[in-house]
Amino acid sequence: MLTTGRKKFAAFAFAVVATIAGSSLATEYYVDSLSGSDANDGMTESTAWKSLDKVNDADIKGGDAVHFRRGRVWRGTLRPKSGEPGAPTRYDAYGEGEKPRVMYSADLSDPELWEKVDEELWATKEVKYVDINSGDETKLFAAGDWHIYTEEEASGTCKKREFDDLGGAKGYRVICESAGTRATHFQLTTEGFPVRKDRLVALRLKARAGKPISLNPTLMMKGKPWSSYGKCVVGFGPLEPTWREFDLVFRTTHDAEDGRITFFLGDTLSKDWWFDFVILGAREVEASGAWLDADVGNLVYSRRGAFKQSENSATKVFPPTYKGWEICGFKKWTLEDLKLLGDFWYDVEKGRVFVKDNQNPGRRYFSIEAPMKGNCCRIENGHDVIVEDLAFTHTGAHGVSAVRCERTTIRNCDFHWIGGSDLYGGGGAGKRVRYGNGVEFWDGLVDCTVEGCRFTEVYDTATTTQGPEKDVARNLTIRNCTMIRCEQSFEIWFTHPETILENCVFEDNLCVDSGRGWSHDQRPDKRGTPLLGYSLDAAKVDVTVRHNVFYDASQEFIAFWHDRIGDYKINDNVYWAAKTYHEAGDKYFHYNIKNEAPGKTYEEYRAETGHDADSRWVEPIFRDYSRDDLRILNQSEIYDWRTK
Repeated sequence: MLTTGRKKFAAFAFAVVATIAGSSLATEYYVDSLSGSDANDGMTESTAWKSLDKVNDADIKGGDAVHFRRGRVWRGTLRPKSGEPGAPTRYDAYGEGEKPRVMYSADLSDPELWEKVDEELWATKEVKYVDINSGDETKLFAAGDWHIYTEEEASGTCKKREFDDLGGAKGYRVICESAGTRATHFQLTTEGFPVRKDRLVALRLKARAGKPISLNPTLMMKGKPWSSYGKCVVGFGPLEPTWREFDLVFRTTHDAEDGRITFFLGDTLSKDWWFDFVILGAREVEASGAWLDADVGNLVYSRRGAFKQSENSATKVFPPTYKGWEICGFKKWTLEDLKLLGDFWYDVEKGRVFVKDNQNPGRRYFSIEAPMKGNCCRIENGHDVIVEDLAFTHTGAHGVSAVRCERTTIRNCDFHWIGGSDLYGGGGAGKRVRYGNGVEFWDGLVDCTVEGCRFTEVYDTATTTQGPEKDVARNLTIRNCTMIRCEQSFEIWFTHPETILENCVFEDNLCVDSGRGWSHDQRPDKRGTPLLGYSLDAAKVDVTVRHNVFYDASQEFIAFWHDRIGDYKINDNVYWAAKTYHEAGDKYFHYNIKNEAPGKTYEEYRAETGHDADSRWVEPIFRDYSRDDLRILNQSEIYDWRTK
């Protein structure tokens, strides 16, 4: 029989052996969007995979690494798999050249994608769906019974019914008796049908509803872990009390026998809402025209050579990138709002973009990217993940969306042209809220790091941790990052009174021109500041802000709605405001805004809070500010805390 000491040693030895064994079995994979093939094994550079779908579907385990070839581009969402403590999964780069780029956007550069609507209006060509030969399996798509599933206080019915005004056609009536507070609380679903990969399947139905509403279903696995099997690229337009015929078009990504379609309605419905529908059958289709299956949050126009400001309504021209000089379109909410050159409107029902222009935009500009509503990288319930040396650009939503993550590191990544999409998807009807962050931690985190990253042109904030639930956000470090022309650099908000926010550190970052990017002029809720805080009702708040350089901002250096600034530790920072117009005058520090406290000058803020006692007001001298070369020449003067 082993003694207690021997048992402990044996357990330790087993753990060491297991770790060594796990490391020896780790696998490296390679991905090349040009010369790779998903039929390859991905184990060498010469047998690299090609697509994000292949990477996302792969059985990546702790210790494995996925290497993306530099100089290549992928469009879609990267979904890293979790590793194990001490053996994280790694997603990074190999080869020579620019960082591998993941974009969630459509390339609208081809003049053939555009058609003239009138003398000063162009639009992307409408997508046409043409029936092709459909097998028996396609006819089984969503052919079973429909039912509802409810949680919490939500309740309702889904009953089969014959509709006399449709000649006795058989369908369903859904009635909401009590709506939920979350989308998952009230679900309308059908399940157990086959799905075949890389197809467009159109599900035709007739439908009407008691109140106008737009609905978009999800194609997914029947049971846990509820994996996605594709995307609905054409949903319901606004349903009305009269019958209308629709095609729900799904783009499939998997081969499976356990398909499920779900409408998540809990946060959409109201009491006594009703919905009638009759399924007319499924068929396979093919598409032609511009593919804009999600809200277009921005249009990024690029030009090479000399650029005349008068050519566009944009108020700013941005420094050159790999595609030349860039400007952005101005998103409008109705077709009638298009007044100036470059203004655009996304037609949510038709999936088209309309642009104010007197010539084909594809000929005016060298490049046009249309960032759409989707995340470049999504890590959900993830742990033990490292993402480094990748570029996440041109998305209407988030660069990296990290939901309930532990031991996750985002390192040496670039984020560019992030955000601007319609959060609630109404296309201008209802709440008009645009959004998009560089790296967003949602619903808590443990032991996460963002370091060495570069953020430019972010609609909302470069980095944020936030959530409405009872969360724990413990040990978040954001350091050595450069954040340029983001509306904000770092944001915190939590609304649950039992949330724990502990050891959150923002340090050694360079924040330049907050609120001086593309989004500021377009947004109704202007708040150009590096440090932002909305509601902070947490039980514990422990935040450190130190050793940062805050260079200029359109409005403030601190903007906190809450009254928890006393729970922060802010010191050893450098501040500088250029001699340009500031919307807040010299009141750069604004906190307890919810109680209408006025903004403070630098000296007033330091005297009142005790923060930044050792901080300084010094001008950084950049190597080439006009071209975003922000290497600081007077480092000894700026970074004096390094010698303390």
